[in-house]
Order: sequence, then structure tokens, then C-alpha cells
Amino acid sequence: MKYFAFGSNMLTERLRARCPSAHPIGKGYAEGYRVRFSKRSEDGSGKATLVRASGHNAFGVLFTIAAPDVVALDKAEGTGYLRDDLFEITQFPLGHSLTAATYHARPKAMDDGLQPYDWYQDLVVAGARQHALPGDYIDMLASVSAQPDPDPRRHGRVEIDRILGRGWD
Repeated sequence: MKYFAFGSNMLTERLRARCPSAHPIGKGYAEGYRVRFSKRSEDGSGKATLVRASGHNAFGVLFTIAAPDVVALDKAEGTGYLRDDLFEITQFPLGHSLTAATYHARPKAMDDGLQPYDWYQDLVVAGARQHALPGDYIDMLASVSAQPDPDPRRHGRVEIDRILGRGWD
């Protein structure tokens, strides 16, 4: 499956922890979309989703994922997301159009008042940098207002700190 990652799964190591077969094949963008951190997570924070926004482009990373790993990715994304297997992406900088799978937050899982945890935002920015997305786009992701996670030992934070090579108290 071709998969378009625009949030935490942009970081290759993060996606491979979920889907060992994941292989980056390029960059792309979703025309007429923006990334928002308004998908309600079980931990109370905001996670990335795509929302329609005329005149904007949401950049991300294209991966191939073997069929057996798709079930694991569905499980990792959880019931708050809906997989769209026919999502149109424009390859960057080539300009070619292709269809890839991606995940959108279900309407009932959306809350515009949410903020991501700081470690989650760091993960998204690290993935954007790893794949050399446009600098102004990386700056936009880094400028999103984030909150500190009240649980320093939360599984997601510990996993991300390990992937990013950071220690924690």
C-alpha cells in the first residue's frame, strides 16, 4: 500500500516501530488541506489530522507498507481515525499526482480546542525535518502551540524520547 503520513508517522523510525515494512518513497502534499492538531486522543491531547482549507497544502511523506502491516497501522491509528485508501496526493517537487491511503479524524473525534503534547509536536517536526519538507512548513509545525505532558512516563512520550535519542526524568 502507498501511504501518506502527515503527522507522527512522518518520522521513519516511528512508522517502522508500528510497521516494519515501511519504506519512504518520496514527499508529497494534499492540495486544499491543512494539518491541524484537533483529533482528540485518548490521553486528552490533540493529534494531527487533515482538514479542508482552500489555498493551502498539507505536506507529508509517502511510504510503501506491506499488506500484513496495514492491519497493525489501522490498530495503531485507532477508532478515532478513518482510513481513506483513495486520497489524492501531489508528489513534491515532481508535481505528479497519485493515490495513496491516509487517515482522517472522524468528525466525532474532532475538537478545535485541543493542543498537542510537546513531545508529540517534536516528533512531527522531526519527521518533517528528516524528509526535508519545505522550511516554512516545518516552521509552521514548530510554531503550533503545544502543552507539556503532565505524565512524564506516558508510553508515547517514552517511546518518542527513545526514538529521538532523548533522556527523561
